[in-house]
Amino acid sequence: MKVCLIFINLLVYLSLVTAAAFSQITVSPSSMPEVGDTLRQMVDTRPMGIDPGSAGPDQVWDFSPLQGLFVLETVFKDKRQGKSNREFPNANAVIFLTGGIENYFLLSNNQVIELGVAGSDPLNLNLNLVGKFKPPLATKRAPLKYGDQKDETTSLVFPIPASSLPDTLFADFSFSPDSIRLRVQIDRSEKVDAWGLLLFREHMFEVLRVKRVEKSVSRIDIKSSFFPWIDISDLLGIDELGNQSTVSYFYYDEDSKEPVVTLTGDSNGKIQRAEYLYNKFTASDFMGAPPEESGLYLYPNPTYGLIALNFVNLRPGNYKVKIMNILGVSNWEEMYSIDGDRRAMVDVSHLDPGTYLYSLIDQNNNILLTKRLIIVRP
Repeated sequence: MKVCLIFINLLVYLSLVTAAAFSQITVSPSSMPEVGDTLRQMVDTRPMGIDPGSAGPDQVWDFSPLQGLFVLETVFKDKRQGKSNREFPNANAVIFLTGGIENYFLLSNNQVIELGVAGSDPLNLNLNLVGKFKPPLATKRAPLKYGDQKDETTSLVFPIPASSLPDTLFADFSFSPDSIRLRVQIDRSEKVDAWGLLLFREHMFEVLRVKRVEKSVSRIDIKSSFFPWIDISDLLGIDELGNQSTVSYFYYDEDSKEPVVTLTGDSNGKIQRAEYLYNKFTASDFMGAPPEESGLYLYPNPTYGLIALNFVNLRPGNYKVKIMNILGVSNWEEMYSIDGDRRAMVDVSHLDPGTYLYSLIDQNNNILLTKRLIIVRP
């Protein structure tokens, strides 16, 4: 009887754990960054085999194969440390970017508002310009729940002194402009379109997913006296170069100030960049740089099923990768043609959980290395 009660209690416990794992969360105000915070994310500039997945509830995403190549730090400093802080009276924080650019924000307990940037000009005219979002742009909100949606249209406007541009630029115009501006128009649509479990390394996160579709168009306007602004972008031939479209996915847990994972893709949805939360759980296999020693490196290990094969510093040729059980019986193998470093994705979720061995074999059937691989299940 006692055994039956224990078994029943175990079933109840497991059902509660399963229900909790797939419960819908709300991103809370405690996840909003504050002045003085340093946010850290690993950056993978060549993600492979990563699928953002479908929209809807009860989703499961396995992003364990992501492999960060460097750490990206975002430090929200007091705005008074910025050289152009007087240009942004409503700001309370500044981020210092590369190239001497300052990015100004208003941080509150329910929004991160981007106000604008100051520093080197985007036209490479050696000018110190200030660009302001009109209206300001919200980059994160809280609380955030499944189904929330927000559409925004704004322009990042950079006034440019007319005297800083060559006179020949407007030689064909019937008048000389006294006001010039670079205008980046941004149309952004965000929707919390999914929730579920995100698997990363051997950890699980309950997350909401925000899908962001953004289009930006860069234009140049001129104005003279009391006449209205005139768009001369097409005359200067920047129309095609000034258009960009991106699709991004942000996977937020309830309290982390950084997204657990951020995926950025082109207008066709092809993922080109990935960032993920950098902490003691996700940084255990961080290499920092490609290893100098030649060989085959598998990440993550342990894995839920998807692994990245990293071939490093190998001589050009054909190589076989074999996965075996501990008795040496082959469970999976594949040939690869290598000419320099290469990364390939493999799905071994069809293999039972447990400990395996993997070997790298050259075209002369010489075993170059044998290491351990662990497959787990959430």
